[in-house]
Amino acid sequence: MRCGRRLPLLAFLALGLPWPAGAHQGPPFPILVDRHAGPYIASVWTDPDIGTGTFFVILKAPEGRNLPARTRVSVGVQPASGMHGETVFEATSQPVDEGARYFAAVPFAHGGMWRVRVRLDGSEGGGTLAAEVEATPDGTIGPIGLVVYLVPFLAIGFLWLKAAVRRREKSIEKP
Repeated sequence: MRCGRRLPLLAFLALGLPWPAGAHQGPPFPILVDRHAGPYIASVWTDPDIGTGTFFVILKAPEGRNLPARTRVSVGVQPASGMHGETVFEATSQPVDEGARYFAAVPFAHGGMWRVRVRLDGSEGGGTLAAEVEATPDGTIGPIGLVVYLVPFLAIGFLWLKAAVRRREKSIEKP
């Protein structure tokens, strides 16, 4: 009896624990938040999908200051293995109500860990931010996904049909 009461509690606790996710599918997530880089306070958000990953660099000015004019932002990526050199992509400015936001589309040739370096440069100086991200599949498996996702439903339908046929055969045999 005591075990019967503990089992649901243990199941609830096990399901409530945070588990690492294998791949990311969805909106960008932060890799750096409110980091000082030269005359900027910067946050970097990313969705590092294999194929084309996206980076958003959000800039704010420190308290009591304005953002430097003519700010340029670039995002450099390099496989953490060091197999290839760093490739740099210029980020484009996007309109926002407050601060500044820059966007860069970055191709990731393969999965795994990648070094990311964000360079900021403006009329009052610049700075550099560094992090690592893991490039993961974008979560879609193309047209074959339809077949993969249909299999469980087709199997349940087959079992239901098989059970219905057996019931009918038994009801015919009884008279």
